[in-house]
Amino acid sequence: MDNYQSKNQEEIHLSGFLANKLPKILTGIGILSSILLYIFGSQQPNSFFVSYLFSFMFFLTITLGAYFFILTQHISRAGWSVVLRRIPETLMQNMDILLIFFIPLLFGLSHLYHWIHVEEVLKDHILHAKMPYLNLKFFIIRCIIYFSIWILFVKFYYRQSVAQDLTGDPNLTLKMQKFTPIALIAFAISITFSGIDLVMSLTPHWYSTMYGVYIFAGAIVGGLSIMTLLLLILKKYGFLTQVTKEHFHDLGKLLYGFNIFWAYIGFSQYFLIWYASIPEETAWFHIHFSGQWHSLAAFLAIGHFVIPFILLMSRHVKRNLFAHGILASWLLLMHAVDLFWQIRPHLHPTSIQFNIVDILCFITLGSFYFAVFFLRLKKQPLLPIKDPRLEESLHLHNA
Repeated sequence: MDNYQSKNQEEIHLSGFLANKLPKILTGIGILSSILLYIFGSQQPNSFFVSYLFSFMFFLTITLGAYFFILTQHISRAGWSVVLRRIPETLMQNMDILLIFFIPLLFGLSHLYHWIHVEEVLKDHILHAKMPYLNLKFFIIRCIIYFSIWILFVKFYYRQSVAQDLTGDPNLTLKMQKFTPIALIAFAISITFSGIDLVMSLTPHWYSTMYGVYIFAGAIVGGLSIMTLLLLILKKYGFLTQVTKEHFHDLGKLLYGFNIFWAYIGFSQYFLIWYASIPEETAWFHIHFSGQWHSLAAFLAIGHFVIPFILLMSRHVKRNLFAHGILASWLLLMHAVDLFWQIRPHLHPTSIQFNIVDILCFITLGSFYFAVFFLRLKKQPLLPIKDPRLEESLHLHNA
């Protein structure tokens, strides 16, 4: 292990443009776009907060997707992913940044959620019955619990992984495995209810027991896509050369499988609600299939499922880094479109409207998000150099 480390010292730590100049550039872009966002967003508070919620959910879901990937690797005792593990570990570390991003949403709850207005709730029998759950105080308490769960477990796994780089103690791997069943249960509950609270309650009359799983499936697709693209960027700049076509092949299989899972959950939710045709259940689809949103829903079915299903099925596409990168970029875009389709009809029920506030929100949050990501990435070795399964990962081969 020591010989390996000494021979590859120049590849272990992030340096150069990605470590020094890029975070500064992204921070500058974030500051400039936030100023413009304040100018344009303050004129239309309703539009601003809906746009902000969309951008916030995008970065929250890809972070949760990266976190879930780490949990799956520990619960399955996987060795193949060790060489690329530091990327999702650093992505999930951004959960504390997302907590800061969440604060502006608290000032716009009355613009987003109809159930915030008590006087309106009292006039509505359904909302009045849901009042013990859908109320401002309990909503904030739940959000605090979600972020507490996520940050607590994220910090735990990251600290154990980094500590192993220093000590080489194999018991740290066993310790992380031991806590993973608890972390997975907490993850499943928190992502389900957070999706219900933040997005589903935009249409408070509607209910679906599958919606949390739908959010989960999209988060995994988004997380795997962004992980793939970041790995390709790092390889382009000469880092993580230990990540080979074999690793991208396995990432492609996961991305392919979870994208099919997303389509399965989306179709199942729609089919069951359509078949039952209960008014309280069909309200959400009535809005999201109205006017131009119907065309976007059809586009999602093709772009998010049919096209990747056909192209990503190929072994050669998974192992061709250029083609794999194109499909990962496409699925990341489809994940964004999916979230836009879920959230935006709340403001414009019949027409698709995309404005400068949407763009500025996305750029602002994205710039700060990735500036922090690259700053954190350079602080620790890019490889978990003393993980007991590193050798297995270095010699991965798909039959």
